[in-house]
Amino acid sequence: MTVTDEAIARMPRVATIATMPSRIESFQKVLAAIHAQVAHVFIYLDGYAEVPSFLGGFDRITVRRAEDVGNLHASSRFLCLQDCRDPVVVVSVDDDIIYPPDYVERLVQALQRRQGKAVVGVFGRVFLPPHQSYTSDAATFHFANALDRDWHVHELGTGTSAFISSYLPLNPKDWDRNDMDDIIVATEAQARGLPRIAVARAAGWLRPHSEGQADSLWTKTLADDSEQARRMRALLSLYSDRQPVRKPAKRLHGGPQPIRTRA
Repeated sequence: MTVTDEAIARMPRVATIATMPSRIESFQKVLAAIHAQVAHVFIYLDGYAEVPSFLGGFDRITVRRAEDVGNLHASSRFLCLQDCRDPVVVVSVDDDIIYPPDYVERLVQALQRRQGKAVVGVFGRVFLPPHQSYTSDAATFHFANALDRDWHVHELGTGTSAFISSYLPLNPKDWDRNDMDDIIVATEAQARGLPRIAVARAAGWLRPHSEGQADSLWTKTLADDSEQARRMRALLSLYSDRQPVRKPAKRLHGGPQPIRTRA
């Protein structure tokens, strides 16, 4: 079933976020920026001793303690799909990124260009041969950098992504890990025939509040990416030879070069 542009435009837009106490200052800024762009925000507090008082100033939010709904940490944010009976546009955000006022609208437009049959986002990665290291064998489209065209990537950063709930009915309670959302979501999307698209944008459209935090999952992955590498190769095995994904040339704005997508 194809979803029309008009149907996507009419769909409620919901944002979802999981946040830790160490990010409370940036989380407050993220919430203010995103709340104005959606119909509802689902918030999962991971490790908070109490609910932040500033949340009392927001309507149209659902607040849950991650520990009360399965203790899934960052993956808790995808539990919101269990509350969405009708199709919605799900916008998954992080608690440490500066989002612009047109962020949600631009991602919705990207979904409309593909009749909703894609996952769209800003941070993207294309995996490169020899496909041994998840962290090293990849070309990265950082969310703060410019991209002059939409680009098909293997994996999107889930904190800068959007999709239609009925096309990608994620349930993190079915997952065997809660610290590898990006590669797990990419694999589920590929299994459903949904390409991952990094959207065109100017430099600085998104900006980090901070990077390289000691409590970030990426820091943990840099120390040992063996499991992510195994899952990367499993994702690539889902591609057919008729599904080319192109890597960027040395400059992101240069001409693309084809790569093989099988491990």
